[in-house]
Amino acid sequence: MSICLFSFINSAQASLLVSPIRVAFEGRERAHEIVLINSSSEVKTYRLAWQEKSALPSGGYKDLTAEEAVGYPSASKMLRFSPRQVTLKPNERQIVRLGLRRPKDLADGEYRSHLKLEALPPKRAKKPDGEMSINLDVLLSYSLPVIVRQGKANPKVEISSKELRFDQQSGKTLLNVNLTRTGEYSTAGNLVAYWLGEQGAEQVVARLNNVNIYPEVSQAVKSMAWIAKGFTPSNGQLRIVYEGQQEFNGQVFAEKEFAVTAEAFTNN
Repeated sequence: MSICLFSFINSAQASLLVSPIRVAFEGRERAHEIVLINSSSEVKTYRLAWQEKSALPSGGYKDLTAEEAVGYPSASKMLRFSPRQVTLKPNERQIVRLGLRRPKDLADGEYRSHLKLEALPPKRAKKPDGEMSINLDVLLSYSLPVIVRQGKANPKVEISSKELRFDQQSGKTLLNVNLTRTGEYSTAGNLVAYWLGEQGAEQVVARLNNVNIYPEVSQAVKSMAWIAKGFTPSNGQLRIVYEGQQEFNGQVFAEKEFAVTAEAFTNN
């Protein structure tokens, strides 16, 4: 597998490449693999364990308490992984194998747990007696969602924004889009904004990748980064598309056009 297919997980700090960054079991699938690569110049050790998390409408997750996890549709009870701890030399890779055993009476719906990769402190050589030293190690962890779907996934999403809002942050233009999801299944895709100006040529002007909306989230607000260079504000049409990726590749979840004036870009 080419390294260019791997997704960076805060590599400047965590020094870890992971692919894929999200796993979904569908149909009769029973096995998946996750590849880890140590992109640093030091030996790294990671411990793997399950976490139960709930998605937040604003993005990100919150850890569930033991009480909250009782009624949550967790996938970890039917999943196994190996190995449970990995030690990687610089540029070394390791395959983590995931196995699924579906209960015969599993109800239709979506189940999810998160596989946590927790960095462990590096081993240090002992100092001679009488010498003092201070080691400050920033230990990071990352968790990736592992999804088990039972039944036919039919997620539905609408772009519920009545009008578009442009914000300016640190000299960058952000395009905010409201999404409404219904049904028992999550979505995975990319938000892309296409501009059709008065000249008639359509171009991609904003994009947000890896947009996942989970079953516990019905309303989500996503901010797309404006990537068009040398763009001159004018009147035109802005077409927002939520395009599926991975197991939803080729599927369009939602699409909507907005009439935009030049003033919309300058009044924020």
